[in-house]
Amino acid sequence: MSKVGILGGTFDPPHIGHIALAEQAKKECRLSEVLVIPAFSSPFKQRDALAFRDRFEMTKLAFAGMEGFAVSDIEKKLGGVSYTINTIRALKEILPPKTELYLIIGGDQLYTIESWYRYESVLKESHVVAVTRGALSYTDMQEYANELGRVKVLNCDIPDISSTEIRERLAAGEDVTGLLPEGVPEYIAKEGLYRG
Repeated sequence: MSKVGILGGTFDPPHIGHIALAEQAKKECRLSEVLVIPAFSSPFKQRDALAFRDRFEMTKLAFAGMEGFAVSDIEKKLGGVSYTINTIRALKEILPPKTELYLIIGGDQLYTIESWYRYESVLKESHVVAVTRGALSYTDMQEYANELGRVKVLNCDIPDISSTEIRERLAAGEDVTGLLPEGVPEYIAKEGLYRG
């Protein structure tokens, strides 16, 4: 029985925090593979994200050459608003039978999970793995996870970086060295993205 991780997100842009999150979850949960899935249309983002094409290409660059990681455009194929439960069910149709899915989320997302579309089904149909980030307390997260059930909390040292902060710095012409994976800054510069 294989264990496959799912790391979804807007990836606008993908940064080193996303890489660390995925690597830690893969290692701690002993996942055979992690599917990195840029959202086609996030139900939660208030601002307009970059076009899917740009976010997808940057995410492919971010995870290029990393063994056991693959970037998927399944949410583009599904179309419409990207609801996690729909993605989980679509993956179950194409992955080998008995594949166990592990949904990897940042600690901040754990506290919003009850607002997700059909979140109870998400908890039933996948193993949710929440990773500590920044000032979030492992103890508090574990307590909340216990209330929800079927949520594993990983106490990891993930860089506390946000895509919002990176976009703001890029728009202001500030240096973002060390915050973006190899290849992503070059793509941003070439395409003229995030300019103020």
